[in-house]
Amino acid sequence: MQLINNLKLLFIILWAHLIQNALTAITSSSPAISGITKDIVANIGEDIEFNCTVQNVGRLSVSWAKRTPKSGSGSVVLSMRSILSLSDPRYTIVETKDNKTDSAVYTFKITKIETSDTGSYECQVILAATEKITKTLNLAVKHPAIISQERTPKSMVVTEGESLEITCYADGFPQPTLSWERAHNAIMPAGGQMHLGAILRIKEVHRLDRGAYYCIATNGVGQPDRRLIRVEVEFRPQIAIQRPKIAQMLSHAAELECTVQAYPAPAVFWYRNGAKLQTDSQHEISNTASSHETTTSVLRIASISESDFGDYYCNATNKLGHADARLHLFQPVIPVPSIF
Repeated sequence: MQLINNLKLLFIILWAHLIQNALTAITSSSPAISGITKDIVANIGEDIEFNCTVQNVGRLSVSWAKRTPKSGSGSVVLSMRSILSLSDPRYTIVETKDNKTDSAVYTFKITKIETSDTGSYECQVILAATEKITKTLNLAVKHPAIISQERTPKSMVVTEGESLEITCYADGFPQPTLSWERAHNAIMPAGGQMHLGAILRIKEVHRLDRGAYYCIATNGVGQPDRRLIRVEVEFRPQIAIQRPKIAQMLSHAAELECTVQAYPAPAVFWYRNGAKLQTDSQHEISNTASSHETTTSVLRIASISESDFGDYYCNATNKLGHADARLHLFQPVIPVPSIF
């Protein structure tokens, strides 16, 4: 009985050893990707190559593919063994076989690389219709910083006293650094001549904050990209009077003048005794814009009579409000020569 048990045990050990050897043989003869080129960072216009080494390749098909996660297919096959699948003159595929070791190196070359070549490339060993072995490498192509024209605004309009936020968007590799400057090296609203970051924030905007701002994107590749953003600040009218009291003799001409600052541009009118004055034979009204936010209005009285002496009101109105300023025309004790 002991002899039988020993024979059974020996049989089990031998059987296990045979199975182990069979598994080892199967494993050692299975195809495998033993090496693939590491991730590559290159400049536009350079030539690059990917190498994929496959052991126990036999008669299996080995391909290079570019992964396209945004498409439904998942990847685009570029080559099969030593044959290109796409007729791009920049592509070359070389198959180098070693029959002694049953291995092969598949070298995929791209000349004069472009930004569009950026992505993940996959070496694939096709085992069956639904089974394959893969390894992946990534290609990153350096390209200059470019500010997005669609996402970055050309201009912004804000009401005085409100907060303003402008975001600048840029692409490039390496990732661009963004900064802000004002035209003519003017001081930034928060002080200094530069603001770092993609977002420019201005709290309680003042009319002096209006003007041209530049978003600057740089990543050390090529020249920095610049984008001009104009900031307009809307504010209610303010009136300045240089001569609030005007002296003039009877039968002489006189001019009353007011300067209005406002944005948007205001409508400016003159009033006398509650009535709006119009240009006629006795009165001439002219409004002149000296800048996009300054309007000078002049009321000219051709020949002064007794009824013309008194108060006149310059009135300016835009969508944010209105302002009034009083001017007084009087007859001097000492004669004043006409200005005309």
